[in-house]
Amino acid sequence: NVSDMIATNRLLAAACDYPIHLGVTEAGTFHAGLVKSSIGIGSLLADGIGDTLRVSLTTRDLTDEVNTARRILDALHLSKHSIEIVSCPTCGRCAIDLVGVAQKLEEEISALHSHPKKNLKIAVMGCIVNGPGEAREADFGIAGGKGEAIFFRRGDIVSKIPENQIIPVLLEEIRRTMEN
Repeated sequence: NVSDMIATNRLLAAACDYPIHLGVTEAGTFHAGLVKSSIGIGSLLADGIGDTLRVSLTTRDLTDEVNTARRILDALHLSKHSIEIVSCPTCGRCAIDLVGVAQKLEEEISALHSHPKKNLKIAVMGCIVNGPGEAREADFGIAGGKGEAIFFRRGDIVSKIPENQIIPVLLEEIRRTMEN
């Protein structure tokens, strides 16, 4: 289990100087295994423990294991190059299909994500009230309005775009940024 895996690897790291392989054996189905692996592997990596890792999931698509491992490394800023999407939960102020935009963007950049040339943080925020402030640390992103969004770069408003142009504008900015 996750608690035993963490405790055992901490004891092992304190007792020897050998490379340590991290993994939660029999983590379970996709969602349960993702959570268990993220907590177990992630907490040890955050402590500086671990040299290799393996995410084990009960899934038909074995790339789910690789993608989960990559996301754990990305979340801890241990990967050399990644594209991170930050987004807010939806609320009453959200007037665009924020969930659809965030999911579509994630889907579209998956090919780029496997070979990015630099780290990027992209914000997909639901409203113009809090969006730009919450995403100030992002390289660029959007904050939704009624059927439109403001596009910003490093906290500065660049332009207003229609909702149906959000994905194309963000993808163009990703490509442009990665080329430079």
